[in-house]
Amino acid sequence: MARIVVISDDPQTRADVVGSLDGDHDVRAVGSPWTDDASKVYQRASSENAPDVLIVDAALLLDPRQEAGDMISTTAPREEAIRPPSVIVLVEAGQEYCLIPCFEAGADDYLIKPLQPKELKNRVRRALSQRAGISIHAEVTDVIAISDDGQFMPRGRVNAPDDDEIQVDLGRYEVRGILGRGGYGVVYRAHDRALDRDVALKVLPKDMHECPEAVTRFLRESTAIARLDHPNVIKFYELGSFQGRLYYTMELVEGATLKAIADKHSPLPVKQASRYVAGIAEALTALQSIGLVHRDVKPENVLITADDQVKLIDFGLVRIRDSAGITSEDDVLGTPYFMAPEYIRAPGVPDIRYDLYALGITFFNLLTGEYPFDGKNAAHVMEKHLRCPAPRVGDFQPGVSPLAERIVYSLLQKDPRRRLQTPRELLHMLEPLTATGVVRRTA
Repeated sequence: MARIVVISDDPQTRADVVGSLDGDHDVRAVGSPWTDDASKVYQRASSENAPDVLIVDAALLLDPRQEAGDMISTTAPREEAIRPPSVIVLVEAGQEYCLIPCFEAGADDYLIKPLQPKELKNRVRRALSQRAGISIHAEVTDVIAISDDGQFMPRGRVNAPDDDEIQVDLGRYEVRGILGRGGYGVVYRAHDRALDRDVALKVLPKDMHECPEAVTRFLRESTAIARLDHPNVIKFYELGSFQGRLYYTMELVEGATLKAIADKHSPLPVKQASRYVAGIAEALTALQSIGLVHRDVKPENVLITADDQVKLIDFGLVRIRDSAGITSEDDVLGTPYFMAPEYIRAPGVPDIRYDLYALGITFFNLLTGEYPFDGKNAAHVMEKHLRCPAPRVGDFQPGVSPLAERIVYSLLQKDPRRRLQTPRELLHMLEPLTATGVVRRTA
């Protein structure tokens, strides 16, 4: 049974929390932290009975009578072996502007008043999961889903296959090693004996074949790639199955991911970064022409070949505009660093402007080596997407091209109606930065 401490000046809030959680957890509710009752709770919190979750009014957490975070440190255990409490801040409807200061003061999650029992229970369950070390705090870049009950769930990640599985052959394909792990599958280097060529072979893991959602996504991904015939999109070869294992093959691209290049060499020169962004925009133009939205544009999903050609990969989250969803969570998938604010605010089927926002984040990252919105966890990052203006590229990288800075600004507009509307518009703006010379990748 988890220990919950509730600190709120609102008697109704205290009653709502206790009524919703009592019986499932050990719940203590007090008023202002400067009252005698609260002091007793803090004394208990400093002992072996430290709370697992602290639920506190935003106004109290940010009260000027104390240094930011004092309330959290007061309730944190003194023993280093015990994890500090997860902190859920309570915010009045219409006062969401205070969420960013709350995160910076130590909050891990938030709830909007008036509290709904189901939502409260789910947020507490999520907080306990985070405290147990199975949260996405340390992996904000992972693809996640946000389910109807408010849970954050890492997606598109599979367990490492057994060594025996790496050695097995799938029909005519001889498996020679792992290239990577993408959405709903492991990608192997393999040799096609029939055509005497090396290929990238993506295989749906054994334990996912009984999951209709996983199978549907895998088939949707292969179908999407097959519909695209473009030099900036990975080329599709074949979809098949062998002894019940679904697989499809693609061209084998020798090169590095854009993330690997950026991690090693960023900030990149403006011309080099612009050429990479233009290559991704060309790929997005092809997607838009057949009604597709990639939904996971980021440096990890871009390969740069030995001759510096851009290849967009990993279509595990692709959606056909206006198509039906696979599951109730289908419309709330993505990577927090790259999520567009309109999608966070009202999840649904995004349009190409979602991909353009993510491409703006990518361009910013290539030019500066940083993300424009960073935070302690996914919730913090997504709140910054919603409420914080994007910083100027020049604040991170003085002297950058004014045109490059203007392009990033145009891509990172909160209102999608003010954003660049198509990849073609972006390509037109990039022309002065990409028109002359050939980019040679930094060695």
